Amino acid sequence: MDNKLENILLQFGIAKSYTISQIYKNSAWSVNDTYILKSNENQGELDKSVMLNRLLLAEGVPVVEYIGAVDGSPYVSADRKYWSLMKKIKGTVFDPFIGGRKQNGMVLGKTVAGLHRAFVKIQDKVKTGEADFSNELSSWIVPELEKHRVSFKNGVMDSLYTFFEHDYRSLPRQLIHRDMHTSNLLFDNGALTGYLDFDLSNRNIRVFDLVYLGCSQLVDNYKDETRLAQWCEIFAGIIQGYAALLPLSEEELKAIPRLFIFDNILFTAFFLKNNQPEAAKKCGEMTNWLYDNMEMIQKICT
Repeated sequence: MDNKLENILLQFGIAKSYTISQIYKNSAWSVNDTYILKSNENQGELDKSVMLNRLLLAEGVPVVEYIGAVDGSPYVSADRKYWSLMKKIKGTVFDPFIGGRKQNGMVLGKTVAGLHRAFVKIQDKVKTGEADFSNELSSWIVPELEKHRVSFKNGVMDSLYTFFEHDYRSLPRQLIHRDMHTSNLLFDNGALTGYLDFDLSNRNIRVFDLVYLGCSQLVDNYKDETRLAQWCEIFAGIIQGYAALLPLSEEELKAIPRLFIFDNILFTAFFLKNNQPEAAKKCGEMTNWLYDNMEMIQKICT
């Protein structure tokens, strides 16, 4: 095994008699199927994640438990990276397309609402960024699109500008996950066992977690009529499940179609910025499709 990983694990008090397997290339490893070793290049994000997980654990929320280093530090600094060790949570990723799709969506919606309830209890105890999507749009998203001469259908950008000018700032805000997709939710025998990855959490419009979750399920399925119909069932369940625990305002429900568009424009610019033109192209295509199908998505929400 890599001597570097051996030395890092020793700093967590883990002796050499273990097996280790890579989960994600150069960023995450399973240790004895009991721990997860993870590297992070952003110290601020890791500090935030450690704090959020500890606060959520204290509230009885199922999240990972970080194992401190032998010197008392919450993580280890080595090779210009920050290394954390966590107890592995039992469970697998939940596929809402398998089984009762409406009910599966409701499970996901209630899962997000449960996390949001817990966030409200702890959000004043941790420092996180205050998101401003309007500012992001003007400060880096649009310049990145213009730099690469990317354009969308007539009306797409105007509809966003109108939304941000008149509707965005009135939407309810709180601490959110910000990277809410099914790979960050673990289930075992139908029961939630863990929320994962709080690196991007910030204060934001709360409905964005639902939008992000919905987009993550739609991106590979919107061109297939059968899968699209199935997705509609799932997303309707997500909205209903969430609202059963935390009622959504009329303004939030009306904002969802435009936030779907914004999410894909954001990813278009993100992929362009990171030299991934094919991924950016796919996001651009989906952006145009979302604009053409805003009414369909609005009907699901209402």
